[in-house]
Amino acid sequence: MKRCRLVEWLRIWESGWIMSHHFIMSDQEGSSAIAKQEAPEFSALEYQGWSGQALEASGVFCFILKVKAGGDEFPMHADAAAWLGYVVSGSGELFSGNAAGDKLEAVAFAAGDFITFEPNTQHAWKNGPDESKILVVKVA
Repeated sequence: MKRCRLVEWLRIWESGWIMSHHFIMSDQEGSSAIAKQEAPEFSALEYQGWSGQALEASGVFCFILKVKAGGDEFPMHADAAAWLGYVVSGSGELFSGNAAGDKLEAVAFAAGDFITFEPNTQHAWKNGPDESKILVVKVA
């Protein structure tokens, strides 16, 4: 089978964006074809009130964070990869910090904001008064 190219459609429901299907566009000897798969389910994360939905295809890793109102603060952490985030719905605070877990700065985020995480950037999250959904992607 030839290498497939990913086309993901995020469907807007009354509760906000979630992945409901995964459509895969592929080249079939000069013509394109479409395959449809169910999107993965949300899975609980280690912190109360946080869950996620992940998909990796065509060299891109996509993750949707869903945070309930009143969810635990996500502690200071970093990743070796660069990430790009988009706040689909909700609001909260994003913290900069250090590996000891100290918070150095805070900024409010809200629906429509983009957030770039350069490699090894320490950060933490605190959700606002409503449920939030945040889409983050990185090169796989």
